[in-house]
Amino acid sequence: MRGNPTVICAMAAALMMAALPALAQQDEGPILRPKPQPKPAKPAAASATLLVMCDLACSWKLDGEAKGRIEAGGSAKEKVKPGQHMVFAATEDGTDHVQQLCEVKSGEQTVVSIELAPLRDARDKAAQQARDKVAQEARDKAAKDARDKTAQEAREKAALEDADKVWTDPATRLMWTKKDNGSDVNWQKARNYCRNLRLAGYSDWRLPAIDELSDIYDPKANIAGQMGSGSQVIWHVKGRLQLSGWQWSNTQGNTRWEAWLFLFANGERYSSPLIGSGLDRVLCVRHAE
Repeated sequence: MRGNPTVICAMAAALMMAALPALAQQDEGPILRPKPQPKPAKPAAASATLLVMCDLACSWKLDGEAKGRIEAGGSAKEKVKPGQHMVFAATEDGTDHVQQLCEVKSGEQTVVSIELAPLRDARDKAAQQARDKVAQEARDKAAKDARDKTAQEAREKAALEDADKVWTDPATRLMWTKKDNGSDVNWQKARNYCRNLRLAGYSDWRLPAIDELSDIYDPKANIAGQMGSGSQVIWHVKGRLQLSGWQWSNTQGNTRWEAWLFLFANGERYSSPLIGSGLDRVLCVRHAE
């Protein structure tokens, strides 16, 4: 066919354009869909290590759970979760124990050192001190008992030696010196004389009350003696006491500046000034044991 070349070219181009979709569909083939991606794996739980060391052979627990035995100076290792954990360790006899709270960090090893030896040593020291105290108290008691025994033996010996120097009234259980001081004294000196007296193993002598002097007056007793002035006199006194004058008492007389005197020659009382001393004597008395 002949015709206009321009027209022919345009028609050919249009035919090619119409055929392209079909050719493209034939070349493309089946449509492929994307494969599903696998889900990412969960990250592993964080972990840490706990290293427990003990200076003595011990049994130990972790958070209340028994974990076994650790040799003296040995250790035990345990995988744990991060955070706080309670470690408990006790000696094999259970006498000494330690409880310790520790903080464990993720990915790290935490060392817990259990020291039981100081507890054992402190307990042993306290026990030894207690034994020493008991032993010392026993020694002190033995020494005191020995001193007391020696003192008692001395008192008994003195009592035997001075038996003729004292007399005990069975009616009143009062012990009296067997004789008065033998010289003139005022009331204060008489009082001091008894306070300082050491006789028959006793040191608790005192000045008698006027009624105590009156209690040993016995009109039926006739003891020949003499006054300090040298005149002869008959004393009416129990216990055959040796007298030489009026006897001071510790009882206030008619005024605060006077005290009563007692005369065993006739049983009379006389209120005398404390500073007086003429023919005034002192008999000392104490309560018998």
